[in-house]
Amino acid sequence: MNPVLLTTDIPDPAGWWVSIKLDGCRAVWSGSVLLSRSGCRLNAPQWFTEALPRCRMDGELWMGNGSFQRLASAIQTKGGSWSGVEYHVFDLAEAGTFEDRMDRLSKITLPRHVHIVTHRLCTGMADLDRMEREVVDHGGEGCVIRRPGCLYRPGRSGDVVKIKRLVKDVEHSI
Repeated sequence: MNPVLLTTDIPDPAGWWVSIKLDGCRAVWSGSVLLSRSGCRLNAPQWFTEALPRCRMDGELWMGNGSFQRLASAIQTKGGSWSGVEYHVFDLAEAGTFEDRMDRLSKITLPRHVHIVTHRLCTGMADLDRMEREVVDHGGEGCVIRRPGCLYRPGRSGDVVKIKRLVKDVEHSI
């Protein structure tokens, strides 16, 4: 079996922003509480939230590649240890274009366990394929592409597309 990047549902990525897709737990910082994707309050310890800014941020709780089960256990268990949990912010949940929001985010002082996800401009499908292969080769899940100039929208939209390599059985004929 050969893993292939299926491109039928992917828009032309030239000029789009590309970032790594982290295999963690989605979390939105409301400015005062940490919420799951479904809006449930996460019981983050005080040390984790006390130095977070008072703006809305969207991101992923993460402990490294291949650690999803350990992360889920830590954040779902009452009194679970959040040691090693990081918050990787990929957007501000507020008005403005993506570029404006990322510029504002870059100027915010964040605690050591909070990181801003790096976004790079993509030059086209070959560039996206190369970046996605690099992520997967290092144990990652894939990439995310974002339409330039997009507005923040919670939930799924065509402005943000997950790029993951699928395993497809390819027959070879002689």
